[in-house]
Amino acid sequence: MAQNQLENTKTFRRSITSADGTGIIEILNCADSFLEYDALSASYYLGKSFYLEAFSGAVYLPSLQQAPFPEIFPEMNSAEKIAAMLAVEEEYPFLGLRFHAKKGTGNWSTLATVRLQNKGRETTIPFTIPYLTINQLKLLSSDDRLGVSIVNYGSGVLGAGDYINLEGDFRYSIDLIAKPNRAIGAAIPYSATIPTTATRFKLANTNRAILYATNTGNADIWVAGNSSVAVGSGIYLAANGGGNLTEEILSGELWAIAEGSSSRISGVEASYG
Repeated sequence: MAQNQLENTKTFRRSITSADGTGIIEILNCADSFLEYDALSASYYLGKSFYLEAFSGAVYLPSLQQAPFPEIFPEMNSAEKIAAMLAVEEEYPFLGLRFHAKKGTGNWSTLATVRLQNKGRETTIPFTIPYLTINQLKLLSSDDRLGVSIVNYGSGVLGAGDYINLEGDFRYSIDLIAKPNRAIGAAIPYSATIPTTATRFKLANTNRAILYATNTGNADIWVAGNSSVAVGSGIYLAANGGGNLTEEILSGELWAIAEGSSSRISGVEASYG
């Protein structure tokens, strides 16, 4: 693995039963795997890759009439083998397991549907090939989501005792491309009176490069990143210049509250150009 690349492997599992109904059930959200690396985007361009390496289901459908395995013989050609399988499929009850995909918050679209029958025992079926791809790996985007649903073809849906246990393996990687150093603009002075109630003294600034703050008033001040700031909790700035804040990471808004009586925060803020 290259020094500028992060890579990890994970699995997912989901059991589908009659309690799940026929609605679309999300089983995989690629974006979840990359959340912990979002902080790196401040310093790097992130090239994200996602690979679904295996996806299968253990199927058990005792509520349906049992269907025999098709009679297939070595001397049969491909067309004859397919005809034998279709004959069993059409003669005995079956239901469908449909695969769906969408990007982000978009609409679900159908990928493929596999017909399932009761074979008298639990049967494991691979889904990656041919239902999701004809290649060895199913490539997905970082915002792709996969889901499944049960389809009623006239023989009903999952009943008591039925289950489909889904399991998948995936791998993802992130290529890190360092962003060029950004120029920092001029330091802009600011000052704000801080009362004994929570007060926002700085708005969010996604381009913030650095912020300095000093308590220039006569009462102690407490600082936090939201309106829940309270005396005794957060960053403590002592009165009369005894407390200073130097911040080079937080880009969100900042709130403060004074203890006992009003005080004042003064400082400078610089942003990336």
